[in-house]
Amino acid sequence: MDDLCIVIVSYNTRDMLRDCLRALPAATQGLRTSVWLIDNASTDGSPETASSEFPETRVVANDRNVGFARANNQALEQADARYLLLLNPDTEARPGSLALAVAHMDADPRMGACGPMLLNTDGSLQRNGGRFPTPLREFLHVTGLWRLARRRYALALEHGREDFSAAAEVDQVSGACLFVRAEAAKQVGLLDDRFFMFYEDVEWCWRLRRAGWSVRYLPDVQVVHHWMGSVRQSSRRMTEQLLRSQLLYFRKTGGPAAAAAVLGVIALGLCKNGMLHAGSAVKRLLRSVRP
Repeated sequence: MDDLCIVIVSYNTRDMLRDCLRALPAATQGLRTSVWLIDNASTDGSPETASSEFPETRVVANDRNVGFARANNQALEQADARYLLLLNPDTEARPGSLALAVAHMDADPRMGACGPMLLNTDGSLQRNGGRFPTPLREFLHVTGLWRLARRRYALALEHGREDFSAAAEVDQVSGACLFVRAEAAKQVGLLDDRFFMFYEDVEWCWRLRRAGWSVRYLPDVQVVHHWMGSVRQSSRRMTEQLLRSQLLYFRKTGGPAAAAAVLGVIALGLCKNGMLHAGSAVKRLLRSVRP
């Protein structure tokens, strides 16, 4: 049995994927590991690059994009390890980081999941670990009203704290780098593959917390996250996926009342998204006809 099974789902992120895989040996030094790459029908040669340059990686090349949750589950269902790690291809784990996370989880048998300090490409902090979303939070975010009271919004509804240099018990951590104890995953089940993308990590943490496991933010475990490397490729479609996943999450975790409350937020978000894209189209048209 391995100590850690690392699962990476890729979609047209070849260059970042190469950097991600290159960083793993130093990050996992001393651990028995297996690395899976599930590629969702990339057209940039991602699976071929992984197979040729990183032969120890187990590569599965899907013939279509099956979504983030289902692709992860393709590997998780076959994992034989004490811990599971969802790792984005747009990340670079710092030396010793992933081994340190395993050591933290070994030291606390109650820890069902954990996430690292995420860093932007320039080394600045990318806040990780926070509260479960609520319909109120989603409404304030979609409308932009959260900007009227940024600090209160962050403390009450988003992260619940201001100090990201200290370890903390949180509701959920980002799926960009999400460690889960295999024993806990066996108890609550794998990712819900009805989520194509977005919210699947939050919902997994929700099930873990509901089953009595703790979720921890570990600032001494550090991973660089080149934010949303693959999502940028199709921002309009991804916005629509975000809103669909949002509704599914609230239906599952909050029941009919929460789902009804968030339907209005989703309608508002879709309207806002359509107006933004329409506005961009009008600007392009006006630029094209200028003398």
